[in-house]
Amino acid sequence: MTFFKVGDVVEGKKFGQLEHNFSGVVEKVYDNSLMISIDDFNSSDKSSVNELNGRAVIRKSEAKMIKAVPRTDEDRKVAALEEKEAEERAAKANKTSRKRKSSKAKSKKTKKAADND
Repeated sequence: MTFFKVGDVVEGKKFGQLEHNFSGVVEKVYDNSLMISIDDFNSSDKSSVNELNGRAVIRKSEAKMIKAVPRTDEDRKVAALEEKEAEERAAKANKTSRKRKSSKAKSKKTKKAADND
């Protein structure tokens, strides 16, 4: 996943009332999304952008970096740490889902055994 920072210029995919892709500057970074100030958009989307007050919240996975602000060594360390934590969460989620599937299977077997008694 790309590491985003306030001030980066990104491109977002069309969504909702917006009929075309747009671009803007990152104003706030959330866990899985970005709030951007919409600067460049198709003229046919002008009323939609106005209704959104010139801002949009988009998924990080759907944002494409156009221009990044300069990064410091500290930023790079934070990005590496966030990436590592995301991988650990994904691995933990996979382990948890496997346990749930097996426990459901056991409970079905237990119910069948109880019904047969």
